[in-house]
Amino acid sequence: MDQGIMAKKAVVIGAGQSGRGYTARYLFEKGYEITFIDEKKELVDLLNEDRAFCIHFYHMDRTPLYIHGFHACMAYSAEADQAIAEADFVFTAVGEQNLGDVAKQLKQGMKGKAKRTVVITCENGVNPGRVMREHMQAEKIEAPYVVSQTAIFCSTVVIRGTRLDILSQNETYFPYDCDEFTDEFDFDGAVPIHDFEKFFKRKIYTYNCLAGLISYCGYIKGFEVYGEAAVDPDISELMDRLLAELNPCLEDYFGISKEEQAAFAQKALDKFKDQYILDYNVKNGRAPKRKLGPTERIMTPMHILIDHHKDPRIMQFVAAAALVYWNELQGKNGEPVLEKPLMETFCEINSLSLEDPIAQGVEKYLKEIQKNRKDVHIIDILYGSGR
Repeated sequence: MDQGIMAKKAVVIGAGQSGRGYTARYLFEKGYEITFIDEKKELVDLLNEDRAFCIHFYHMDRTPLYIHGFHACMAYSAEADQAIAEADFVFTAVGEQNLGDVAKQLKQGMKGKAKRTVVITCENGVNPGRVMREHMQAEKIEAPYVVSQTAIFCSTVVIRGTRLDILSQNETYFPYDCDEFTDEFDFDGAVPIHDFEKFFKRKIYTYNCLAGLISYCGYIKGFEVYGEAAVDPDISELMDRLLAELNPCLEDYFGISKEEQAAFAQKALDKFKDQYILDYNVKNGRAPKRKLGPTERIMTPMHILIDHHKDPRIMQFVAAAALVYWNELQGKNGEPVLEKPLMETFCEINSLSLEDPIAQGVEKYLKEIQKNRKDVHIIDILYGSGR
């Protein structure tokens, strides 16, 4: 970087896999000054002790990237407030459900700030940028700011046996909401997207829908590794059957061509079935309460299928598998403890009665999974062994 040009300053709130392995890569490559903010003291201590970590790439198709020269501090600390006060950009990588807490941190750090802050959410959701903006408005933040968002298509996992290193897909694609942030991004792979909510919905109802199917069905079939679940004959056939029904519905729903939707879905399938891309079903299935919600990757595709007079059984089964995942992992890895029976919980989340046909279908498959828990054959359950 030209010594006469001041480096842009960026804060990354959330120093986990996405914060370190996705967001930090784009920032480091363009010479931004990076400060990580996280609530986990052990992670902050490791970042400050090592002062560096390495991003390795699946397929070994790129030289590992050595990330260094950053700072790290605890959330709600004086150091965090100072970093936010000086930042040109703030990126979030905390999960959409935690954006309200991020807004509280920003309010503290942005008090009296005159320089505009660009906040970019790196989260899954229908419109996490809007959620972030609403939280900031609720906090009555008066300093100048703009909120935009990106969608993550890149897989990242922690390399086991290392302190901070990341294994990442070599994907250089940073779509961003240009209706909110109208400046030109300097990131490699930055793509301005208009009507970002439509773009995000299409990703969630295709890409994340398949991801949910793989992770929850893979979990109940006993797979740890995501890619191994994706190529399991039972799950692979399930995805093919789903896309044969869902793709035409999404073409109509989003007003896109058959070829465009087919290519989008195929790109997702190719990635998920790539055995070099290491990922885990438990990681991808986390936060089942949110993912079972009415606007998310399971329920909205199910409703779209029903509205187009298509078969919803596959998505009902995925919902049942997500409930089994939640039931068995409650209280672990941050998953909330269930306070009510599974079907009552599911119906409350989606404002359904237990007599609703959707709920009855989910309950039917929940019982089938529980009855065959040690040896689940999904296609047989859905279509019979004589299909």
